[in-house]
Amino acid sequence: MQLTTLRAAADAGRYRLQGEIVAQYFQQLQIEMPQIKTYVSRHQRDAFFIQEVLRFHSVAGTIEQSFKNIGTNIDERIMSHILVRSLIENYFKILYIYDDHTKSQARFDECVNGFKIQYAKLYNDNWLPNKNQLEPADPTWRSLNSPLDLNSMIATLMNIHGNRLSYLYFVYRISSFDTHGNSLEALFNASFNKTPCSFPVLKLEQVTELIANQYLVIWNNGNIT
Repeated sequence: MQLTTLRAAADAGRYRLQGEIVAQYFQQLQIEMPQIKTYVSRHQRDAFFIQEVLRFHSVAGTIEQSFKNIGTNIDERIMSHILVRSLIENYFKILYIYDDHTKSQARFDECVNGFKIQYAKLYNDNWLPNKNQLEPADPTWRSLNSPLDLNSMIATLMNIHGNRLSYLYFVYRISSFDTHGNSLEALFNASFNKTPCSFPVLKLEQVTELIANQYLVIWNNGNIT
């Protein structure tokens, strides 16, 4: 399979990558980690942000240290895309929550409702064994209003030029495709009747730098109380 590259977008929400050197924000985030780890949040939405930053730091650090040939090694591409997929969804949610401070709590509550709905589906799955190991789902959760889907959530945001951010959904969808094992060469060759076939490999350094930058902006700009 022929691998092509995707250049990650430089803008997201009202937060923007600054400066000409891209590979710096993850390092800056590492400097902030001692304070982030010891921060005690007064609000659940901020606790969600802190916990996701800690998870991002761990997963992105693993990607950085473990995968050196993502653009040429198919196994590294698949594994790294699976890992970055685990970061993208909550990244979108955090952008959505903190994009407008006057709506942050309402948007967090919306995301919590989404969790409750998904958890209720998990718990009420008739085929799911060992339910005694799970917290019982509140019966009322099944009737909650569904939150925006990720693409609609992203569409509510704009960059500093007033452009919508639906293009970030591409990053999420490509990594999701790998996560579900759909990018194997045999499947492409059988479907398109040719070899090689083109499929993008995400430029993960830029993706993780973009995420790190947004988290630094939220952390440093008085968004967390």
